[in-house]
Amino acid sequence: MTLNEMAEQIEAVANRYAQEINITRDDDWYVFKLQEELGELTQKFLMMSNRARQKGFSPEEIRRQFEDEVADTFSLVVLLARHFKVDLETAVDRKWFKYLKE
Repeated sequence: MTLNEMAEQIEAVANRYAQEINITRDDDWYVFKLQEELGELTQKFLMMSNRARQKGFSPEEIRRQFEDEVADTFSLVVLLARHFKVDLETAVDRKWFKYLKE
């Protein structure tokens, strides 16, 4: 699956989510929702690295939760980029891959 194909599916899920809970995804929503997901990712990282309470979860469950939060964070970055019309492939190429060309 290409990044664009994945982005289309992520957008479809987000549209469904927005309709089901009756929210308007304005500029603020994308930034604040990403911040929320980063907080959840950080919490799972702290649990996984034994710097936060395990809350009764096994190491395997915590790892799975961490992976899920990585997926949420990635998906929100994709949604934010689409909303603000950022071509992720071009931006990553310009910002990151330039170092491979040196």
